[in-house]
Amino acid sequence: MLRQIADYDSNDYDYRTYWDGRDYEQWAEQRVLHRLVPLLGTPDWLVDFGGGYGRNARHYRHLARHYVIADGSANNLRTAAVELAPDIAAGRAFLVRCDLNALPFREHAFDAALVVRVLHHLSDLDGALARMAGAVGGRFLLDVPIKHHVLARVRGAANGPDPVCTGTSEHPFWNFRLSAVRTTLTRAGWHTRPVASVNNLRRWDRHLSPGLVRTLTPGVRLAELGLQRLGRGWWGPSQFLLAQRVPARTAVSEVPPGVPALAPRMCCPACRGRLAWSPAVATCLTCHTPYRWDGAVWQFTVG
Repeated sequence: MLRQIADYDSNDYDYRTYWDGRDYEQWAEQRVLHRLVPLLGTPDWLVDFGGGYGRNARHYRHLARHYVIADGSANNLRTAAVELAPDIAAGRAFLVRCDLNALPFREHAFDAALVVRVLHHLSDLDGALARMAGAVGGRFLLDVPIKHHVLARVRGAANGPDPVCTGTSEHPFWNFRLSAVRTTLTRAGWHTRPVASVNNLRRWDRHLSPGLVRTLTPGVRLAELGLQRLGRGWWGPSQFLLAQRVPARTAVSEVPPGVPALAPRMCCPACRGRLAWSPAVATCLTCHTPYRWDGAVWQFTVG
């Protein structure tokens, strides 16, 4: 069964509405991705883990020859199927519904990857991170929610330290020590470095009048741009890491005739077995589980 890291499908929820009223957060994140995603190079294959409705595809669709959005939400992927229809029709984009805790990708299937606004949903970060990183052979851009950013330390001095998990019991949000995440990746054969601090003045605009927000926005954005570089590794609540595998590894690229170009890079998420492909279904040769093509989306959830 799919272990939802967050339920984006209940009540026909449209994740695009999350960004209503979050102009500062969205601006800050899009600016940093515009700068950082080119550091992934020009990969033949790129995967966006938890990529949702393709919100960040604008930053990599012109760089990658092929790209995959792997997400657990059927709603998000249906939206992505519409937004990215030309790339899907051209065989450049692939949408895979799957569980980030049980990925259907072979070792080193992708040259590059990114994961943005996802890790805070993962209680078993070490396990999920190992599975994601294992599917990447080259470079990996990660957005890490950290627990020891400056504002948390200020609050901690007054009220006690912030917990590792925040949010509600129904929708928990996990924060991590950046050093621990880097250590996990180092042990897996990655070299990492902090490359940006993001949302450094988070929620600054929540309690001000619209007029005052408009007046202050240019100065706040200028401060954000400076802190994105100066606050790397310590200031803001979202710290971006660039990881590079040492040495880089690439997956086998042979594509059997009559099957999707993504096929050689995939495996059964239930048992890691090889798949037999037809135009509308992939079947595991070991456990015989079928995975079907549904519109523009490959359904690789474990039932």
